[in-house]
Parts: sequence; structure tokens; C-alpha cells
Amino acid sequence: MKKFKKFVCAALVAAVSACAVPTYQADAASISQLQQKRQNLASSTKKAKQEIANIKNKKLSAEQEMEAMDKVLTSIQAELDEATEDLNILTKQLDEAEKALQEATEKRDAQFALLGSRMRFLQQKGSSGYLEILFDAQSFSDLFLRMQYVNDIMGYDKEILEELEKTQKTIEKKKTEIEKNKAEQEEVVKLQKEKLAEQQEIVNEKKALVASYQNDLSKYEQMIAANEKADKAVLNQIAKQQQQSKSSGSSSKVYYTGNGSLGWPVPGRTTVSSGFVTRTSPITGRTESHSGLDIPAPYGTAIVAAEAGRVTYSGWMNGYGNTIIIDHGGGLSTLYGHNSSLVARVGQVVSRGQTVAKCGSTGWSTGNHCHFSVLKNGAYVNPRNYL
Repeated sequence: MKKFKKFVCAALVAAVSACAVPTYQADAASISQLQQKRQNLASSTKKAKQEIANIKNKKLSAEQEMEAMDKVLTSIQAELDEATEDLNILTKQLDEAEKALQEATEKRDAQFALLGSRMRFLQQKGSSGYLEILFDAQSFSDLFLRMQYVNDIMGYDKEILEELEKTQKTIEKKKTEIEKNKAEQEEVVKLQKEKLAEQQEIVNEKKALVASYQNDLSKYEQMIAANEKADKAVLNQIAKQQQQSKSSGSSSKVYYTGNGSLGWPVPGRTTVSSGFVTRTSPITGRTESHSGLDIPAPYGTAIVAAEAGRVTYSGWMNGYGNTIIIDHGGGLSTLYGHNSSLVARVGQVVSRGQTVAKCGSTGWSTGNHCHFSVLKNGAYVNPRNYL
């Protein structure tokens, strides 16, 4: 059994030895796969950015609609407040009318009772009661006064009663009118409340929609950030693969002498709008480590090689847009991003100061500028230390 295992191991070693290929070729294939991965990341990011732009438009439209609806909601609320105030006034008037009617009814009933008691007194006494009052007169003038007095009392009682009944009817009419107006106003308030509730529901739906859009934006922004991080990792892998290929025996000329004298990539433009710092991304609004220097320049300005070297990348790169990468040997590379167009091609050997691209604003950019990065053995380093 042990002899059989030794035989199998020996066979496997022989098979692996027979299938081995030169290290440089394996690295080249690996680099090709990594470049394809970067292209896939760039495609994914491009689609995500398109979705972000689409969602932002929808979100803005929804926010504008919600703002208009809020104004309508405010107007409806004001109308409801006014209608409610009118209803409160009518309710108060009705309460006052009911109180006045109660008082008028009580006065009428009291007056009616008084008149009734007097009429019952005279009725009980009959004509003798009336005559008794007259016969008690001390003189003719007193007699006339007594007659006038009796008639005045009866007439006054009757007049008061009629006036009270008239007042009562007037109050009853007014009360009925107020009750009608109150019922109508209650219906107005009810309709305004329903209208307000409907509008509030629409506004709530819009708010939920805006929140949904914001959630989608966050997801796509996280995707873009993840793609950017993955892209940098792949770029570092490519640089390391290239460095390993050179170290394993492939010929690579060293152009950079290591004396800290890289040339400036945008002749005549010395302003730096963003350095090799931790900052808030103008695209995603998130905190990020900025991987180079941003040098503003007009559209189409020549972008030149900071040192002689071989172009290892010329094409679209996730985040950086149209990008050039130049290998200067010794593990040092420079990157030039956001170009409007590319002049140098992959494999081309360029000299220091030679135009390799034209300034633009492709990729994740907010204006025309050159993004200049320096990479040492695949890792981003501060360009200021090499200029």
C-alpha cells in the first residue's frame, strides 16, 4: 500500500513538471484576467451611475411634487381651521339662542300665569268683584281712576304677554336658522377633514417614495464605493504581477532614477484643487482617501508623461474615466485620469514631457482636470514626494 502511494505521488510530481509553463506567460494570462475584471467593474459602475442619475431625477421630481402637495396641505388646513372657527361661532350662537329662548319662555310662562291668576280672580268674583273695586271708590274721579286702572292692568298684562310671545317666536326662528347653519357648517368641516386626510395620505406616500429612492441611492453609492475599492485592489494586483514578472527575469528598462524629480504632468498649470488627503468625495458625499493630485486645466490641455516609460494601460478605468498608466521601472508607475481623449497606446515607450492624453472630465469628475497618481509597487503614494 505504501509503495502504491509513493508511486502515485511520483506520478503527480511528474505530471505537474510536465505541465509547467514559464512564469512570465502565467503572469501575462493573470494580468489579462485582472484587466477583464477591471472592465467588468467599470461596466458595473457605469450602470450604477446611470441608475443613480435616473433615481436622482425621480427623487427630485417626487420631492417637487411633495413640496407642491405640502402647500396644498397647508391651504386645506387653513380652510379647515377657518371652517372650524366658524362652526365654533355658530355653536356659541346656538348656545346663546337656546339660553335666550329658555329665558323668554320662562318670562312668557310667568306673565301668562300672572294674567291667568288675575283673570281667575275676576272670574271667581264675577261681576261683583269688578263692581267691588268700583264701589270702593271715594269719589267720581276715584271711580274713573279705578275703572282706568282695571282696564290698564288687563291691557298691560295682555300687551306684555303678546310681546313675550312675539319675542319667543323670534328667538325660536333664529334658533332654527342657527341650527340649520350649524348643520351645514358641520358638513363643511367634515368634508374639509376628509380632504385633509386624503391629501395627507398622498403626501405620506410621496415621502415613502422619496425615502425609497434615497435607500436605492445609498445602495448604488455603496456599490460604486465597493467597485472603486475592488478596482484599486485589482490595479495593485496588476502592478505586483508586472513587478514579479520583471523580477523573475523579464527585461524591463528602468527610466526613473529615484532622485525625486518626476516632471509636472500639466505644463503651465500649477494649481492643485485636491491633494493626497482624506476628503469628502464630491461625487458620493462619503469620506475617502484621495489617491493623488487633482490639477485643474481647460478642456483639451495636453497631459504629459512625468517621466520616460512604457505605457501599460490606455483605456477606460473605473472612476478615472479615460486613463493612462505608465511604468517607469523600479516598481514606480504614474496614472493620469479623467482625460477627454488618449494619445498614447499600450506598449508604447514615451519620453519625459511627451503628450500622452488630453485633459477632460470623464469618469467620476466634477470638472475638467488631470488626476495624477504615483504608485510604488502597486500602492498609491504621495506624488509630492516624487515631484
